[in-house]
Amino acid sequence: MVTWTHIAHREPTMKLDGTHGQYARRLREFIAFDKFSDYELERLVRAAHHTSTSVPWPLIHEQTPSDACYILLSGEVGVYVGQDRIAVLGPGEVIGESVLRPGKLRSATVTTTGAAEVLHIERDDLARLLDELPALRETMDVTAARHTPIVDASLNAQDVPLMPT
Repeated sequence: MVTWTHIAHREPTMKLDGTHGQYARRLREFIAFDKFSDYELERLVRAAHHTSTSVPWPLIHEQTPSDACYILLSGEVGVYVGQDRIAVLGPGEVIGESVLRPGKLRSATVTTTGAAEVLHIERDDLARLLDELPALRETMDVTAARHTPIVDASLNAQDVPLMPT
């Protein structure tokens, strides 16, 4: 199992007001968003919906269509292929990058492990953001490159017969 807990943080430097500014400042703390301008971060959070939970909550279900992605603001999520937990992700992670592959089903289930906060971005909003914000496309590509091999390895391991037939 791979564990990514807290991604390194940076000090907030933004001077935005209101709820959107609060979430933009929180994103600024994560290395994954350090190439974003203040405008880009605010644009991102304006397109997102903030959700929080105090108990485990499934964000993504394996073998369902990709309809959204998430940015984990706080808490942790477990990534499962079948019943096997293959990774733990922490704050600052982009989750559900398979939304970039239209027509593909989700390859894993992702569930919060307890209290968590996420920004939820619907597919259509994400498509617009990816056109407008090159830094977001880069972040999503880096995330997919890091997550996909782990999920693929787990899926391939499940296909290997335990005994010769």
